[in-house]
Amino acid sequence: MPAMNPDIAFCLTRAGQDIAGWNTLIVSGTAGTPAPAEDLWAVWTDLEGWPLWSPLHRSAAWTSAAGPADGATFDQRISLGVPLGTTTQHVTLDLVEPARRVGWAGQGSGVRSCHLWSFSPLPHGGTQVSNTEVFTGLPVAVLRPLVARRWHRMFQAAVDGLIRTAASEARGTSR
Repeated sequence: MPAMNPDIAFCLTRAGQDIAGWNTLIVSGTAGTPAPAEDLWAVWTDLEGWPLWSPLHRSAAWTSAAGPADGATFDQRISLGVPLGTTTQHVTLDLVEPARRVGWAGQGSGVRSCHLWSFSPLPHGGTQVSNTEVFTGLPVAVLRPLVARRWHRMFQAAVDGLIRTAASEARGTSR
């Protein structure tokens, strides 16, 4: 059996699962880039800029003065598409390793979830960027056929947009 992606394994555990089951949706985007993790982290921590590179986001803003630190909070207004529409989520970061990993987990309406962004060094330089979320619960089993492909595309587009924006800012051009 092939080894499980460590980000997925981490999120499954945080969402209360050992393995993905009938009531689990795993959504992930990943890509490599020559950009250093610090450049990607600088773009990621500028929450107000998220709508410029993430197709999910209509807005995002820190609601605590802490910025990117354990316990920091932010609000994100995200467009999940049919049938869920647009919603605002209040998020509390519970894992912050600057320029390496940032994540949060929660539960509500019968769904447990874990979201993790990771920035891993590549063997010959550059960074592997991953944006992973695991959802579990009965509502997930019902919604999965309706949303899985679209959410995968949106998560991949967020990774690609983050990388593009970091490269653009490194070149000194605007978003």
